Amino acid sequence: MQRRWAAVCIAFFVVMAASAYSVMALAEAPTVDVEGEQYGDGDTLQANGTTYTVTVSEGAGDLATNRTVENEETFANNTAIDYRNGSYNVSIEPGNDSESFTLVEEFDVTAVLEADSEVENSTFTRDDGTEVVVYRNGTTRPLEEYLDPERVTFSEGDTIEHDNTTKTVANVTSSEVLVTWEGQEQTTVGLSEGKVFALGDTEYVATFPDNSTVVLSTDVEGYDTYENNVEYYQERTSGLMYVIIFSASSVFLIAALAFLPHRG
Repeated sequence: MQRRWAAVCIAFFVVMAASAYSVMALAEAPTVDVEGEQYGDGDTLQANGTTYTVTVSEGAGDLATNRTVENEETFANNTAIDYRNGSYNVSIEPGNDSESFTLVEEFDVTAVLEADSEVENSTFTRDDGTEVVVYRNGTTRPLEEYLDPERVTFSEGDTIEHDNTTKTVANVTSSEVLVTWEGQEQTTVGLSEGKVFALGDTEYVATFPDNSTVVLSTDVEGYDTYENNVEYYQERTSGLMYVIIFSASSVFLIAALAFLPHRG
């Protein structure tokens, strides 16, 4: 009698497990059903007058665009900057009323003297403070005249080539020079499954039909509905899986108890 009841219970739990499994097998997972434009790697899209380049790889990607930005830099008075493949000193006359400055070429004095066989390798300073170059024949010459540095003067509104960029002299004061220039700055928007982002005043949601394409849709509410359906589906399939596990465990336990040896 004990084993008959065990057989009935086992059959019941087997039917429960089979039913749960069949429901899981027949259930269809929700799919994304939102309308939008599909893009591949390297495609472009226009939004609010801006062009974006799409990058897609392995189910993720980004949108990239270049925008013009205003850059600025200051040259402090009596400091060296790179100009014309050399070093030039920024020189602003005290009480500068002309709104201009001068770049004065700088030299490695020691290297220049050592390269000239007609002069001594070091300079000499006169009592009046003038630094001079001493020729080997005994004559001298002011270092400034000997070097004859190039001088280039710029006024506000002029352009200057610096660091391979054309810059505009925006303002000159007694202590510094302000230069400005326009440059390009890249901004990116990362894309991932279900990410909501805005381009201007428009919200988009990204979804990836496969690893190499992305769909950008304005139907954000529709995607929210899809996510809710996915959550509901996962909850139900998880419940069915628990039924299968519970039923299988019950079958094993009942079978084990049914075949325990009797006392006596």
